[in-house]
Amino acid sequence: MFESDSVAGRGSAWSRDFEPDRLADLELAAWKAYYRRQPLRLFGLVVMANREQAGASWPKAVLAAFYLARAAVGFGRARGEYDRFVTDIARGYRVLGLAPDVDATEVAKRELRWWIVRREIGLAAGDAAGEAITALYSALYNVPHEIVAEAGALRGRAAEVRDRGAAQDPDGPAGPGRAYWPEVRRLLRQSYRSLRAAVAESS
Repeated sequence: MFESDSVAGRGSAWSRDFEPDRLADLELAAWKAYYRRQPLRLFGLVVMANREQAGASWPKAVLAAFYLARAAVGFGRARGEYDRFVTDIARGYRVLGLAPDVDATEVAKRELRWWIVRREIGLAAGDAAGEAITALYSALYNVPHEIVAEAGALRGRAAEVRDRGAAQDPDGPAGPGRAYWPEVRRLLRQSYRSLRAAVAESS
């Protein structure tokens, strides 16, 4: 469904030439699956996102998705001691093939940080989540914060729009979300377009 020749032909090193709109739509679908408690669909979408963003082979994309999904599901159920999920997140990133000068454990800590910020601050977490995502991108692509700040801010804003929209929706987080998902999609696409341009310029 999301396969392309460009993805199939990439190696296992973390890619800087992903297709931003495709990746944004995959993340949007993954968020929907997460909040609708559709674990199998979520797993498949994470596999596809790994293929798209990291250019990973199918076996590596599946293995990384296992570790990342396990961390996400565990975090979703947890109410403390979040550091225990760093190990699985780092394993997932290592499988995907980070650059030699990128610290997988540091990337994992920053990934986890934006999950925590979003949970602890709640509906007003957009700015703080954006800052945490910016820090994640900076570590992941080994670039200065300011280069990826716009991409981080937009993705954080998308998360806040989702959270506020779901909180006000009488159908709850598992509903169709027609009042907020289109705006989340727009912001995610803008975010990944900005990220794609930033990392391409820095390479």
